[in-house]
Amino acid sequence: MRALVIAEVVNQQLKPTVASLVAAAQKAASTVDLYLMGHGEEAVQAAQKCPGVEKVFVNPEEGDNILSESLTKAVVAMAGNYSHIFFEASSMGKSVMPRVAAKLNVAPLSDVIAVVDSETFVRPIFAGSIEVTVKNEEPVKVASVRATAFDPVQGEGQAQVVMAEPMPEAMKTRKVSFEAVKTDRPALQTARIVVAGGRGLGDEAGFQKLVALADKLKAAVGATRAIVDLGWCPNDWQVGQTGKIIAPDLYIAIGISGAMQHIAGIKDAKVVVAINNDPEAPIFEVADYGLVMDAQQAIDELMKELS
Repeated sequence: MRALVIAEVVNQQLKPTVASLVAAAQKAASTVDLYLMGHGEEAVQAAQKCPGVEKVFVNPEEGDNILSESLTKAVVAMAGNYSHIFFEASSMGKSVMPRVAAKLNVAPLSDVIAVVDSETFVRPIFAGSIEVTVKNEEPVKVASVRATAFDPVQGEGQAQVVMAEPMPEAMKTRKVSFEAVKTDRPALQTARIVVAGGRGLGDEAGFQKLVALADKLKAAVGATRAIVDLGWCPNDWQVGQTGKIIAPDLYIAIGISGAMQHIAGIKDAKVVVAINNDPEAPIFEVADYGLVMDAQQAIDELMKELS
């Protein structure tokens, strides 16, 4: 069996999550190839050294400018050589994966968190409160994978680099512009420490205190959907089922009650610290350490200790 992993490129860099996708693919197939969405030299070198990968197909397009429609056509054209096609459960993966499955007339499989064998997979349902094991008997298994659920492959490989065909045109769709979000903070999905806030912070000034705390800890900033809806932060800071799924070494939740949809986004965090003034808040059920305290007061005390 042979698996094709769609490897995303951001700012001409290979996404760190690709190593985790390869780990998932190796559990399902004996051979793994990468389709690299971009031709940045550093990205190509990193993909070539990814352990366990036999071939790296390099897309001649810039990774940031690829359209879902074009990528769908490119993957479908290669599908005949593979038993499995894996995407990351990212915004691009969630857009392209079901399109590819539809074109191939197979049932898609979303948010895989474990691979039992070549046909058996585990995925969450009901906002992550239940995990189901499913058997996929389709001729080609097309799936999106939660990279945070798999440990990245270790070591160094020497894959063969193959230049792929130019990306097919996407009918009448074209990209007008692309504007990257620039920040000095760690990326939310790859950060070792994440400090996140919820409605318990009280007001926007309280959330800005949390941002200052995160900067002090050199951490990424996260938020609940309520905070995003209030306009206190960008929507790409949202953590949870409808936001980002993360797995930091340390997750500090301040003023977050712990709704099921939010918990679904942090279930793979190594250590969870919860601060909330409600001792009955559901977040304490999943926290390794809990502090019953006013959110803003807790931030002030932490800043004093860190100064």
